[in-house]
Amino acid sequence: MTWLHGLILACTLGWQAGGSADPPKTDKKAPSPSPSSSSSSSPLRKVDGGNSGDRGGKTAAPAAPKGRDAKEKPAAASEPATAAKPATAAKPAARKRGAGPHVLTRREMQKARSPFLEMPGALQGPVDRYNPETINWRDLPTWRQTSFFGLRAQGQFFVYVIDCSKSMIDEDRFARATMEVRRSVLALRQPQQFEVIFFNDESMPMPGGPRPRSADGQSKSQLLSWLRIIEPDGGTDPRAALRQAISLRPSAIFLLSDGALPDGTVEAVTHTNTHRIPIHCVDMSGGEGGNHLQRIARTSGGQYAVREAGLQGRR
Repeated sequence: MTWLHGLILACTLGWQAGGSADPPKTDKKAPSPSPSSSSSSSPLRKVDGGNSGDRGGKTAAPAAPKGRDAKEKPAAASEPATAAKPATAAKPAARKRGAGPHVLTRREMQKARSPFLEMPGALQGPVDRYNPETINWRDLPTWRQTSFFGLRAQGQFFVYVIDCSKSMIDEDRFARATMEVRRSVLALRQPQQFEVIFFNDESMPMPGGPRPRSADGQSKSQLLSWLRIIEPDGGTDPRAALRQAISLRPSAIFLLSDGALPDGTVEAVTHTNTHRIPIHCVDMSGGEGGNHLQRIARTSGGQYAVREAGLQGRR
């Protein structure tokens, strides 16, 4: 009986195994798909090899090609990134080549530099409101510039209008003013010209003036002799002296005073100075006259500076 039960069990298992293989036969009898669907499904059947029925009809095999495609696409997308690596590696080499000294071209050398990069005193002077570039005094020859109490001016003809009122005696103001006039005029070189005009209540130009005088030895000696006989006296009114100075059409005018100027002086000078000759003003006291001098300098395009009185205040 035992062997009979074993035979029955073996036949039963064989029938079940034979029945599980029937589903693939039913697939063959199924209606044929459209040409478009058969082209996409036929490769899947070859890969399955008819084994999909063994797992209860679950078609897990078709997901494998999708997984392969998904793995292949990121690999293809990563190829440009690997190709771009040599470009990034070349940047350090470019920086090394550019780290060497740079030779300036002529255009770069002529380019205006910041005044903070220049040596002290190299760039100093008036700024023309129509041409705001600062003057480079090192590029100007000595016979095209001068200075008075540290105020620089460019040109070839300069007029010095100096206060010789009674108040200029205080604190050796007049002595210091005439000393600076000597220094500035003696530094002039031909073909430069000059003229010196003193003023108190009246205008007192050099003998034979007012007129341009050549910066030669004879004119300079005449100036030195004349300065010895000038003594401060009287009030302070520069209007007549400035009219004479402006009429000579110089390159620049230096105006020095220590007192308050009469009312209307600024307006009179502005009205007379139609050619806008720069008037550089030196204030020897920093008092009431400073406001007038500042306005004269500003309206004419000149400079304004306060200078200490006394011979010990020289700078």
